[in-house]
Amino acid sequence: MKNSSPLFTAMIAACLFSATFLLSACTKNLTDSNLSTQSGVSAQSASAALTASDSSLQAYKKTQHEIYAGFYRFQGPCYGAGLNGSNFSAIPDSMDVLIVFCFSSTSPVADSVPVWINKLHNKGTKVIVTGNLNLISGASANTAGYAATAKYIMDSIVNKYGFDGYDVDIESNPSGTTLTTMTGVYTALSAYLGPKSGTGKLLTFDTNQSGSNSLFKKVYTMVNYVWLQAYGRGASTLQSTWNTFSPYISSTQFVPGFSFYEENGYPSNVWYDVTYPVNGTGRAYDYANWEPTGGVKKGGVFSYAIDRDANLTSSTDNTLYLPTYVVSKALIHIMNP
Repeated sequence: MKNSSPLFTAMIAACLFSATFLLSACTKNLTDSNLSTQSGVSAQSASAALTASDSSLQAYKKTQHEIYAGFYRFQGPCYGAGLNGSNFSAIPDSMDVLIVFCFSSTSPVADSVPVWINKLHNKGTKVIVTGNLNLISGASANTAGYAATAKYIMDSIVNKYGFDGYDVDIESNPSGTTLTTMTGVYTALSAYLGPKSGTGKLLTFDTNQSGSNSLFKKVYTMVNYVWLQAYGRGASTLQSTWNTFSPYISSTQFVPGFSFYEENGYPSNVWYDVTYPVNGTGRAYDYANWEPTGGVKKGGVFSYAIDRDANLTSSTDNTLYLPTYVVSKALIHIMNP
């Protein structure tokens, strides 16, 4: 899926050793355009309405509910110029977590990220960034090296741009010194992020593996959410995978995910999780309706390539549409009517 291509892997490796560290609507949407004086609403009234709306959204995000999250592919070394220059601030108001994928400080729009994040913060939406656990240049595989790497990630990426957390993409079962190093860096990050930090910031585990994954079994107490890459799988398979995670985390931390059509992945990396033209069918909707057995609730659902949530004409449509988020809004409503 996301980082399975040799090209992606090569770019990640190259960027890691360069100067740039590559990391990798419950209410109606109220925007400046539909609250303008042209619609007969004064600027003062518009400001008051936006404040009330944002306050309600922030309160909603704090309630117990099934979350909706999405990976937004960022303009930079992995992807070319995105729609709206990768401006992710127009996502649905009721979205809980946005995960910026393949972020790089060398992106031509990187300086806009704090502004976009602030807009989402006003609605109570958290924005985190995907990265890895590789040691920074010059760091040794020991406690000091793990701490230095975690501090670098926090100072140069998370805190610098205003992200609310860090997502680690794990698509292998590490062993030996690799497992030791990854565990060390993840543990060092847990002092700043995740349930043990007390900061309210997120530390997540993004994977296509099961709960028997070697790294997960080392760090599960430090994880806020597991984003399960269940792309292309029937909803009937989710229970068996959840069973492998259930000894370690609560069901509300388990968030299965589907993929929108990824235009650069055709034909080998297309999952057909949404039926086009959009008609309310497909695995995405099945995931939103699925719940674990035993009367417990899942954590929610996530989408990959949410920037492609648009009224496409087919599952392999390469036309560039501005995202309309029709599927995302429907899934939020299914889980939280």
